[in-house]
Amino acid sequence: MRFSGPRQWSATRHDFRLLCLFYAEGVKVLLDVLLASVLARSAWAQAPSSRLPRFEDYGINDIFKGTPAAPLIETPLDRMYRTRIRQGVTKGWGTFRDGKEQAGPNFAGHYFVIQWGCGTSCLMMVVVDALTGKIHHLPLAFGREGNQKIGLPMFGLRPAEVDFRVTSRLFTMNACPEHPNRAHASCFSYYYLWQDNEWRLLRRVRLEDDSF
Repeated sequence: MRFSGPRQWSATRHDFRLLCLFYAEGVKVLLDVLLASVLARSAWAQAPSSRLPRFEDYGINDIFKGTPAAPLIETPLDRMYRTRIRQGVTKGWGTFRDGKEQAGPNFAGHYFVIQWGCGTSCLMMVVVDALTGKIHHLPLAFGREGNQKIGLPMFGLRPAEVDFRVTSRLFTMNACPEHPNRAHASCFSYYYLWQDNEWRLLRRVRLEDDSF
């Protein structure tokens, strides 16, 4: 009977060690599960940003069909090319949709993207709102300061390549805006979103030399 006390204490200490062991294993498993969950959520969150923007991501269903407002000719440069701009809105000259020159909006539901040549390897372009007549200029356009910029940047030895849809607010451009000379060019694909009457840059992806 005198040894019953110590034997009882020994058993309790053994149980305590087992309990500590089980607790430690449980905590380790829980931490592993939490870490896996965090990594999975992080991968899920990063997956969409790794994909390039697509036209369907910013789709437009309401396409303008009425009579467009007259372009608001406000700046000296707009006045210089007022005939080009007005004919683009009224006749579709320089307004391309589905690969063809035709009347009607060709960008973001109710905008005209109007383009015209200005000499060898030179292209000018403006965006006109069919609802208000307001004239907007493209991102990366060059020319005079402020709202006087109207020329497209270069892409190698030719004007920048642009792509857009009447059913989307996304506008893409391949350009080398900093160095027109191909030998020293840093060229990129730009993905712009037209939002609240301004351009928002979504992505910029560097292009390899053999892309232009």
